[in-house]
Amino acid sequence: MEYETIQIRKIEGACELYEDYSEKNSTTPPKIAILSCKGACARGEVSKRAANLIAHEMAKDEKVRICLGGAFTKNIGQRNLVRRSERSIVIEGCFVSCATRIMQGVLPDLNPEVVLADTLYDECLPFGID
Repeated sequence: MEYETIQIRKIEGACELYEDYSEKNSTTPPKIAILSCKGACARGEVSKRAANLIAHEMAKDEKVRICLGGAFTKNIGQRNLVRRSERSIVIEGCFVSCATRIMQGVLPDLNPEVVLADTLYDECLPFGID
């Protein structure tokens, strides 16, 4: 298997919003982690909206919405929510599976359930969200 190696500049501090959310949702038993791609095309938008709908409206007591950027770039609250979860669900916009591959870069043992959103509808969506 081939890999790409990247360097991410470390920063001091973290987003207070997602750290507060992480602390509030770091429960026992852990909640199910919901991740999504956030691509710049309509397929990524479908993925993001589906994840938000599930985690914030349909099942907010059992699910926790993960900030992909925060979980990938900082080894603190958001990544801990994924690490602690007994079950992770990634809603991908397409077969490239960016969110899954990104998170497996920092959590190699992560084995999420992956939903390829673009296989659930017949319409061919364009690149771009307009």
